[in-house]
Amino acid sequence: MTRSGPPVVTPSSNLKEKKRKVFHEHGKDSLELAVSIGKAQENKALLKAEKHHQPQAGQPRSERTLRKSGTNKKLEEVKATIASQRARLKREKAKTRKRPVCAVHQKSDPSSNAQDHAPRKRVTFT
Repeated sequence: MTRSGPPVVTPSSNLKEKKRKVFHEHGKDSLELAVSIGKAQENKALLKAEKHHQPQAGQPRSERTLRKSGTNKKLEEVKATIASQRARLKREKAKTRKRPVCAVHQKSDPSSNAQDHAPRKRVTFT
């Protein structure tokens, strides 16, 4: 371990300050330092573990799961309604596509078909 003493100024460099180092013997001081660091690290680890495994105070887990399942039920209902609306729209769209096909199979005037539908625009690539 080192301790810095008072700065020593040499006449050659007035801007730079040199710190005198004091060396300790390996023994009691270094062991005490190592033990104190180890205890501090262990305390931090225990606090993190307690925070991680401790349930939130005031809210039992059963109530939280009930609320969560209620929101899940509502979400499932909304998803089901959206799915049914999509299916209904898909069926309606399919019916509208089938109507002109059925009309073509029946014998009718081509001029009446032209009046019902707008003429298609054609695109040519050159």
